[in-house]
Amino acid sequence: MENELAHSINIMLNEVILGKLKNKQNKLLEKFSERRMYNSLPHLSIATKFMGANDTRNFVEILKNEFKEDKIFELEFTDFRPSDTQDYIFLHLSPESERKIIELHERAFKVTKDIGLEIQTGNKFRRLNYNYNPHISIIKLNPEEVAKAIGMIKNDFSGVRMFVSSFYITRQTDNKDGFSDFPTIDEIKLNN
Repeated sequence: MENELAHSINIMLNEVILGKLKNKQNKLLEKFSERRMYNSLPHLSIATKFMGANDTRNFVEILKNEFKEDKIFELEFTDFRPSDTQDYIFLHLSPESERKIIELHERAFKVTKDIGLEIQTGNKFRRLNYNYNPHISIIKLNPEEVAKAIGMIKNDFSGVRMFVSSFYITRQTDNKDGFSDFPTIDEIKLNN
């Protein structure tokens, strides 16, 4: 798997939004067990590709060059809903915000088309039929637990807005037990 490490470009969530999402996770973790074997810190991914560490610098430089002229923008959140697979709880974005993130996703994949893989062949994180849909994952549960879990959290993100002032890039690391973490390796600050 060392040649297929997850490399992601993500939207930097502000401290207030991140704090509120962590509080919701903590409330759920009092009653339920997280089913992910990777860092569950709330994040909003623009794009993830899989490659070896020797391609990291090139991946970072391509993305920094692509997004260097981008300006600060605003996102709007909507509600918490189960994932299509019924085993995650996702925070969704407004249709306009989704379109913006999808545009960023397409740009990132276009400029990095010659580096890395779009699907990890070892299939640790992605199913082969993965369709990109912007969201923030709150928790992964057994499907029969999701309805009860959603009932425990207030759906108070509808209409909440956040300015995006930077993107950050992560690269997967795995410990000896197979748990994956995604430390930040670079940041792209957006322009005023």
